[in-house]
Amino acid sequence: MIEEIIEYLNVLYKNKPNRLRHVLGVRDTALKFGEKYNLDLFKLEVAALLHDITKYYSEEENKEVIMEYFDDWEIIFSEYNKQILHAFSAVVMAQKMYGIKDEIILGSILNHTVGKPEMNIYEEVLFISDYTEPGRSYDSCLRVREIAKEDLKLAVYTAIDDSINFYEAENSFVPKIAYLAREYYKKKVEN
Repeated sequence: MIEEIIEYLNVLYKNKPNRLRHVLGVRDTALKFGEKYNLDLFKLEVAALLHDITKYYSEEENKEVIMEYFDDWEIIFSEYNKQILHAFSAVVMAQKMYGIKDEIILGSILNHTVGKPEMNIYEEVLFISDYTEPGRSYDSCLRVREIAKEDLKLAVYTAIDDSINFYEAENSFVPKIAYLAREYYKKKVEN
């Protein structure tokens, strides 16, 4: 299955080499964390490879998929901005294209953008791998990358907190779940 997904991504991102580099960087980063934490590397690799599979869907395409496959689509549209909708449609495409039913893989794909409270370690790893993959070089990424070497939960908290602060400073919409995730991980790291 891995080879099949990579073959598809090579075609999908033929004219978007930076996106392919990003996806492969997320995969490589996730696999390093997976080895460190003794996780199922197959699940991590599949989730990492598929996390952005619908990144270039139009807003309308994302909304069509979400309306068809998510009963709570109205809530999704009201609580998530259009840049995040690909996480939902990517879950659907993982199921439809590759028959994936594994909740660990699907949950990791779904929560890779803003996180959520009480993520499992696979979700945390994909979230941090997406945030810190080697192609990213903004200040928060560099700081979180160093933190993640020692403390995954502190890295998750820092990434969420930095993201919220950045988007608030830009007067951009921040999903409610990001605030809930920040509060949850703040309590985790304070304990």
